[in-house]
Amino acid sequence: MKQAFLTITALLFFLLADPCGAFARMASGSRPREERQDPQKKTDSERTGGEIGRGQPWQTRYWIRDSRKPGPVVLVVGGVHGNEPAGWLAAEQIKHWKLKKGKLIVLPMANRLGLEARTRWFPPTRNDRKLRDLNRNFPTLSRPEAVTGLAREIWAFVKEQKPDYVFDLHEGFDFHHQNPKSVGSSVIAFPAQRELAAHLVAKVNQTVDPEKPFDLLAGSGPVNGSLARACGEQLKARSFIFETTFKEQPLSLRVRQHRLLVSAALVRMGAIDQSLVERLVEQKAAGRIRVGLFDGSGANAGKLFELISKSRDMQVVHLGPQDFRQADLGQFDVLVFPGGSGSRQGRDLGSEGREKIRKYVDRGGGVLGICAGAYLCSSHYDWSLHLMNARVFNTTIDIPGIGKKSMWFRGPAANVKVAIPADSHSVLGLTGQQTIRYQNGPIISPDDKPGVPEYEVLATFLTENGLYEAQKGTMVGKPAVLLSRFGKGRVLAISPHFESTPGKEGVVLKAIQSIQRAVPKQR
Repeated sequence: MKQAFLTITALLFFLLADPCGAFARMASGSRPREERQDPQKKTDSERTGGEIGRGQPWQTRYWIRDSRKPGPVVLVVGGVHGNEPAGWLAAEQIKHWKLKKGKLIVLPMANRLGLEARTRWFPPTRNDRKLRDLNRNFPTLSRPEAVTGLAREIWAFVKEQKPDYVFDLHEGFDFHHQNPKSVGSSVIAFPAQRELAAHLVAKVNQTVDPEKPFDLLAGSGPVNGSLARACGEQLKARSFIFETTFKEQPLSLRVRQHRLLVSAALVRMGAIDQSLVERLVEQKAAGRIRVGLFDGSGANAGKLFELISKSRDMQVVHLGPQDFRQADLGQFDVLVFPGGSGSRQGRDLGSEGREKIRKYVDRGGGVLGICAGAYLCSSHYDWSLHLMNARVFNTTIDIPGIGKKSMWFRGPAANVKVAIPADSHSVLGLTGQQTIRYQNGPIISPDDKPGVPEYEVLATFLTENGLYEAQKGTMVGKPAVLLSRFGKGRVLAISPHFESTPGKEGVVLKAIQSIQRAVPKQR
């Protein structure tokens, strides 16, 4: 089966990512109307795919997973509003799920142009207040037809599929339980579907902050003009809107909540035997590298997510601490820890999560830590992963007239020069003297922790950045990039920011390729 160009992926609305490059790829080139398996090689759960609005600027992909056994027809829709990323990212993960009976239809990016522009509206009609909201463009009891070309195409597709259940994935700006002006963290349903909706609310509330629970909103059903309401009124489907909340919550958590709600519904209706919440990527990615990117506390994942998601050779998803503790990390080839705060990342992962990561690497997985993520890879702190025998220069010195300062902090971002020897090309894809963006990445020297592997230096600092006299001379000649072999896996720690250096971003992609989990040879 051919792979879609976009797996996701992309975007954190609110500084987490920009999907433009990925969407541009999706919209470009020619593709067959349907993508099917060879009929002679059918499995117990066949997946097909195609486009809605093929040839239009707003064309968008759909996926169908057919068990070929009698059962419910379930439609999952994401991305109706372009400023609500969790729904479409969850749908991108759900499209890989296999059913034991029935059919799963997934439309991950209904409003693809809105997602690209990171706007709630459908961009071609953004200046028309009556037409700009795609989720008000579907048939109503007083208006039998959908309006706008995209809404008509989606509606024609949905009618053709004849869904029994519809789950439309959205996000609110605040928690409804605390702010009734927002529908965030709620399940919206018709009164007739109250029982199932209440079951789903109870399931998700087992996992959330008790002060920020999901609410059941089953008074009058989904809003008039919405896809969910049209499906309920016109097609007699059991229709729901799932709303997460983007306020103060990482994307990985919101995506997980959507997965949990859909999975709980599929279990309830007997389409699957057990929860699929922990299945985040395709089991067989057809040669694509499966990347898990940490976006919990202390992680600035946006730029890396955008970069990795543009690669046709990689499939990337956000992972939060709960995912690290509960999901099978073996479904990923590489785990990436971005810049931000190493201490917050390490503590958010917790001892259980950190131990799972060590076991993952020991069994052959790859870990890439950048800046804060490099601190995390060291053996220096109690919250470190202890994947390489590396001490961090963080001495606290009493600066006259200023007070006590820790030497890890070297001031605002600046460009520094690093030297990359020729034999590092296979890992980094660069050699020679390079100017790279640096912002308080770790200055490392050998540690003395027993049982922790030594590191190999792949690049060194030629110049330095600093604020205090005590920092002078402590950075030049120290490792900028380090490689450790931990068990069967490999760990790469990068102190500066290649991903933030124009023209050098490809080093990160090359690094991921270099440390990915080795595929056992066929015998």
